Amino acid sequence: MPGCIYADVEQSKPINRIIALSPHSVEMLFVLGAGDRIIATTKFSNYPPKAEDIPRIGGYNGIQIEKILALKSDLIIAWMDGNKIEDIEKMEKLGLNVYRSKTRSLDNIANELILFGEMIGLEDSGQQAANAFNARLKKIRTKNENKSPVRYFYQLWDEPLRAMAAGSWINAVMSACGGKNVFNNPALDYPEISIENVLIAAPEVFVIPSHHGTYTGGVDKWKKWPEIPAIANDQIYFIDGDLLHRFSTRILDGMEQVCIAFDKVRASRSTTVTNLNMTLNEQ
Repeated sequence: MPGCIYADVEQSKPINRIIALSPHSVEMLFVLGAGDRIIATTKFSNYPPKAEDIPRIGGYNGIQIEKILALKSDLIIAWMDGNKIEDIEKMEKLGLNVYRSKTRSLDNIANELILFGEMIGLEDSGQQAANAFNARLKKIRTKNENKSPVRYFYQLWDEPLRAMAAGSWINAVMSACGGKNVFNNPALDYPEISIENVLIAAPEVFVIPSHHGTYTGGVDKWKKWPEIPAIANDQIYFIDGDLLHRFSTRILDGMEQVCIAFDKVRASRSTTVTNLNMTLNEQ
């Protein structure tokens, strides 16, 4: 399936001991009912709450290969965009059973649910979870497909100031809600930008995600720039980054929050027009 890679995954024996090397793979395994099979994971794997009890064997900066060897796992789910390629290759050379996950789109989440189910002997659970995800995603897209566009700025980071541009996969989430990215270069993912760039772009709304439960702040500085429509109309929305930045089923929760925020922007337009008309009629 597109977006996912098998790396000679051995399926001749039951998969009961799994090392999941990303937060989203942990979430997916719990969705399938296999959370109790996870014997190790990485930093920031915090959902569902039971995931907090899983032993940690590294993070984005590297994996403790010695600990992985000692755990004698049946399957290791590696993440191509979150684990070092040298760590993945080393595990494979050591003869460990590694699956390379390379999901990079919203629609591939359902595919990976199916693949996980097939690998660990929970085919029905995988298919059911995929069907439920696809049905909910379709419902959200259909509900929002004919709404007026909302010009948004996704402030990914504050220092340095960084945007989420149209080349990022997260852009698909925002687009499904009728969002129009003011940084619409499809060749860019997360460009560093300046305040001047935002002033010129004139977004109607700011979306600011948290990072592992913490917001980067920096909102007060924008109050100096009331010429930005989002600032003038107080259209700044904070959303849990774990919902929007992980390739798991919870991304739909984040998408719904974005859609609600964009609806509020649309409603504020109507209020502004109504107030303007009332003012003109009084003159």
